[in-house]
Formats: sequence, structure tokens, C-alpha cells
Amino acid sequence: MRTIRNAVVASLLATLGSAFVARAQAGGTTSAPHTIIVKLVEQAGPVPYGFEPSAFTAEPGDTVKFVQAASVLHNVHFKAVPKGAKLGSAAVSQYLTAKGQSTSLVIDSRFVDGKYEIVCDPHEMIGMHAFLTVEERPASAGGTK
Repeated sequence: MRTIRNAVVASLLATLGSAFVARAQAGGTTSAPHTIIVKLVEQAGPVPYGFEPSAFTAEPGDTVKFVQAASVLHNVHFKAVPKGAKLGSAAVSQYLTAKGQSTSLVIDSRFVDGKYEIVCDPHEMIGMHAFLTVEERPASAGGTK
């Protein structure tokens, strides 16, 4: 029984590996855009509110969705951005006032590679900070950035 199971797992891994290589050889990227969920939360400890996770990485094409999970007013403000970033009106979100409310932001041409500091304006002074790192999507096999 164990031998059959191992053979099935090996076959599945070989199939997945072949699909990955074929996609890379066809010029496709190795990762597709995805959605990153960041919750604005109440928490125990010296900083009563926070972003969860407080540090995350996104690639061009990804969507970052900030979800209100606390019972107090929060917003999302990109306080420090790398040189060349042009967030415009996307730099500050509307206030999220009810649990479950959200605001989403696509990592597009307004964003350049680098580290972004995010704060909640009403709670910045008590330490409600997060850090987004934007990194270029990995190049396809044989390609360069």
C-alpha cells in the first residue's frame, strides 16, 4: 500500500514539475498575481491596534486588500514611499468604520520596487505601522529582470 501511495505522489510531483518547466519555457512567469489580505486589528499588548501581518511583500499585479477587523476607526496611509513611486490619491484611503469594510489597491505602475511604510492616521502615534515591500515578479526561465 505504501509503495502505491509513494508512486502516486511521485507521479503527481513529476506532472506538476513538468507543467512548471513547460510554462517557464513558454515565456510565462513563475508566479501569477495574487491577493494579499491585511487586517486592521485590535490586539493585546502595548500597541492596541495593528496591521496583520505588519510586514508583507507584493509583486506588480498583486492586489492588497485591507480589511477592517476592529471596532474602531482606521485608515491606510502610505507615509513613506521609495523615490519614483507616484501613488497620488491612492496614498491615503477612506476611513473604514465597520467590521468587514475593506479597501483594495492593485500594485501597478504607480509603485516602484522598494519598501513602503504604512500607518493608520488616528493610531500612528501609538505605533500602528506596517511595511510593504514591492519586488519585481521573478523572470521566466533563462530571462533576466
